[in-house]
Amino acid sequence: MSSRGFTFPLSMRWIAVYAFALVALLGVYLVSFSDVGYHFRNLTTHVDDSHNAPATQPPPATVTSNLPPLSSTSPTGANPAAGDPVEPLESPKPGQVKIVGLVFFGRRDLVRVLDCYLKRNLRINGGLLDEVVFAINTDIKEDLDYLDNELLPSPYYRKFTATDEHGFLGQWSAVDERDTIYIKIDDDVVFIDDGTIASVVRPLIENPSYFAVSANVVNNPALSWVHYHMGVFEPYWPEMMKPWKPSSPSSWRASELPAYKGPAEGPDNFDIDGSTPAPFTGHRWLPVRQKEKGETEDPTKFPASTLTYDPFGPSWDNWAAGAQLHYSFLQHLENNETSLYKFGIWDCHYDRVSINFIALRGGDIMDAYPFTEEDDEYFLTVEHAKKIGKHVVVAGNGLAVHFAFGPQRMANYEHGISDTDLLGRYTAYAKEMVCPFPKREVKASPLVRPSEKSRRRGPGRSR
Repeated sequence: MSSRGFTFPLSMRWIAVYAFALVALLGVYLVSFSDVGYHFRNLTTHVDDSHNAPATQPPPATVTSNLPPLSSTSPTGANPAAGDPVEPLESPKPGQVKIVGLVFFGRRDLVRVLDCYLKRNLRINGGLLDEVVFAINTDIKEDLDYLDNELLPSPYYRKFTATDEHGFLGQWSAVDERDTIYIKIDDDVVFIDDGTIASVVRPLIENPSYFAVSANVVNNPALSWVHYHMGVFEPYWPEMMKPWKPSSPSSWRASELPAYKGPAEGPDNFDIDGSTPAPFTGHRWLPVRQKEKGETEDPTKFPASTLTYDPFGPSWDNWAAGAQLHYSFLQHLENNETSLYKFGIWDCHYDRVSINFIALRGGDIMDAYPFTEEDDEYFLTVEHAKKIGKHVVVAGNGLAVHFAFGPQRMANYEHGISDTDLLGRYTAYAKEMVCPFPKREVKASPLVRPSEKSRRRGPGRSR
C-alpha cells in the first residue's frame, strides 16, 4: 500500500489506458457519423418552406429578350442603384483629348452587344472614352426602359433627347463641346477592336486637313469591296434545310460548324445577288472546306463577288454577301487573323462613305449644324467636307463590325440577314470574350494634342 492507495501492476495499467482510448475513439466516431448524416440529409432532402416566404416577395426575374443578358452592372462592376461606391473619373490632363462616344440609340437587342465594347473602351476601364451619350432614336417603350434601367445607372453613360425641329438630324445637336472628339457609333456595331478608338482619333488630332476619320468597318459598302479585293472573304454557302442538331446558343466559332456538302456552285435555286429569300429563320452559313491540301475555291462564284465600290448597290442591299462576309470575319476572329483586314490610311477623296463608326471634332460639327442636307452621311462625307476642303479618311488599323443595313434586313420581305444566326454568334462572342472583362490589363495611352510644329499640313498618311 502506498500513501495514494492501491497500486496497479504495470500490465493492468496499460490495459486501462487502452480501454479508455477505445471508448474515446468510439465516441468521436459516433459524433462524426451523426454530423455527416446531418449534412448529407441537407444536401439530398428538399424541404418545402415556401409557406414561410413573405407574401410580398417578388417572383424571379425573367428575361424577355431572345438574347442572353450580357451585363447588369456599371462599367467598373459597381451598381450605383444599389448604393455601391463609384470610382470617380479624373478630369483630362492639360493637352489630353476628351473623347465621347455618340450612339444613335434605338434597338436594345443590338445595344446589348455594343454595351460590352463601350464599357471596355471607357477611360475608367483603361480605354479612351470619357463618356458615352445615347442620342434617342426610338419611341418604343421597351427600348427606352432598357436604356433607363440597364444602361443609365452607369455614371459614365447619359442620354440625350433632341428638342429642336430637325427630326432625326436633331441627334447631332448632342454635340456641344468644341474641343471634344466625338465618335459617332451606330447602335448595331457588334465588334470593336481594342485599338480602334485610338486608331480613329490619333489621325484626326495629328492632321488638321482631315475632317473625319472612319474606322475600318466590316459590312460597310465601299469597304466591303476593298476587303473582297484583299482576299479576306472565305467560301460559305447557306444551309438550306434545318439541321437535326443545331448549333449551341453559346457557339460562335466557325470551326464548330459542319462543312457545306451541297453542289459546288452553291445550293440549287440560290442566287448570289441576294434575291433568294433566307431558307429559314436562324439558319447558318457553312464553310466550304478544302478536300485536298492546297485546294482553293474560286471567289467569283460566291455572293461577295457582287460587291462594288459604291455606297449603295449590292454592297448595301445584298444580304447574301453580307452573310458571307460576317461568317468570314468570325472565322478570322477565331483564328486570330483579323490583321488580314487592316491597311494604312484610305483617303476617300470626297467619295461618300458610310458613317457607322466615325470620329469628328466637336467644333466642326457645331459649325456645320443645322445641316443643309437631310442625308447626314452625304452632307458630312461629301458636301460639307468638299466645301471646307477637308478630307474624310479611313483608318485601316481601326477595325469594327457593323451588323446590317436596312435593305439587308428587309430583303425578301424581311427574310434576309436577320434570318441567319449571326446576331446570336456575335452575342455569344461578346458574352464569352468581352463582357466579363471590362477592365483592360494594359491601359490605352492617353491621346494628347500635338504641337503646331508636329502637325501634318496636308492630306496623306498620318504619322
